[in-house]
Amino acid sequence: MKPTGIGSALVFCLTLGGCTTPALFPADVMEDVAPTFDFKAWRQTTGNPMTSDRDVGGQGPKVQVGGRIVASQQTPNGIVIVGQQLPIVRHPAYGPTDTDKQTGEYEFAFLFNGKLDQRALMPGNRFIMVGRTKGKPETVLVDGAPKSEPFLIAQCLHVWNTEGREIADFISGGVGGGFTALEENTYCETKK
Repeated sequence: MKPTGIGSALVFCLTLGGCTTPALFPADVMEDVAPTFDFKAWRQTTGNPMTSDRDVGGQGPKVQVGGRIVASQQTPNGIVIVGQQLPIVRHPAYGPTDTDKQTGEYEFAFLFNGKLDQRALMPGNRFIMVGRTKGKPETVLVDGAPKSEPFLIAQCLHVWNTEGREIADFISGGVGGGFTALEENTYCETKK
């Protein structure tokens, strides 16, 4: 019996996992994550006392944000990462991608209280983080200069060590059409 087009597609998806979004974070981390998050609106309203996040102990809703690492700095409270927000796409590869369609300011910063490999902190690496927004911006260092950025407290972070390239480049971008391995890891906060 010859497989049908739908049957072939199903076998392909199941074999390669191409039809599902990978689970980057444990299920308990994803509990209470806002189903939608308007990053641009949040960035514009952060710090405005009239429109700030509904603070609960200084923290707002739990969200998921994708981006590219701009800079990082070790502090006594953890690692502060400055990122440029990028949309999270599902195809051709899952993860944040630069669509070249964004205009305006898309930088933000977040605190991660956990251990990260040094390679994970390289500028240009792509990430998705899950954490809580803060109602007030924080002053962070960007290229050696202080800058006020909207701020989050990260619970978990998934990093692709792309060094500035697109995640999709690793799927078919190998020498001679071969596969180039992409290092990626999930890190979660250190419990106190």
